[in-house]
Amino acid sequence: MTSKGCDEGGLQGVVPFETSDGSLTLYDQERDVHYRSRHGAVSESRHVFLEGSGLVSRPGEWRVLELGFGAAVNLTQCVQAFRQSPRATRLIYHTVDWRPVSAEHLAFHEGEGGELARAVADAAQACAGEAVRALSEDGAIEVVLHAAPWQQVRLPEGFCVDAVFHDPFAKEVNPEAWSPACFAWSLRASSPDARLATYSAATAVRQAMVEAGWVVARARGPGRKREMTVAAPAAPGLGELKIWGGA
Repeated sequence: MTSKGCDEGGLQGVVPFETSDGSLTLYDQERDVHYRSRHGAVSESRHVFLEGSGLVSRPGEWRVLELGFGAAVNLTQCVQAFRQSPRATRLIYHTVDWRPVSAEHLAFHEGEGGELARAVADAAQACAGEAVRALSEDGAIEVVLHAAPWQQVRLPEGFCVDAVFHDPFAKEVNPEAWSPACFAWSLRASSPDARLATYSAATAVRQAMVEAGWVVARARGPGRKREMTVAAPAAPGLGELKIWGGA
């Protein structure tokens, strides 16, 4: 595992939290915020983001843009799914978090995904505001952590993603991440057949997506949650999902 980056630091009061499916996430005691669903961190990540985005069924290269590195559950699950896929050839994972946790916070993650998550988290502590990278030993996986607000992030020219994992904290905590401007930013980075997936089913969030240019659909939510939201640049990218019309 190799990492490329530029003082250590970390968030005070952020501790591991065991969710109902036995998997761990992080809990911010100061803000009373869980980084992933208390009802199952891994099960939510797989259902909402890996399956909701359609990424797991894609052949060839997987290109991901994530807003909200958080506890790195999505990253570690994506790495695992990539290694298990018989048709995927490369994973390029760009993740954005203006205040990423430290490598120590991610000690509970096992395997290759955990190593990559800790590598970029560690590098980000020494390079405030800069993009840092980690590569798998075979070079098939590249993880890029942008430790900056999404408004300041510039992806490589010509780079378009297949999946957008829209996973910031809730609108009450991070309102700008749920604005039309933010959804327009991720749409500009998306390929014509990309999909955005998010845990939110709020009407205001869906309206912001539509205003930004996404075509929005309802989807079954994870666990006890009735609905989640999936979006695409054009309706054909949503398959048989029911298009949301604001009603």
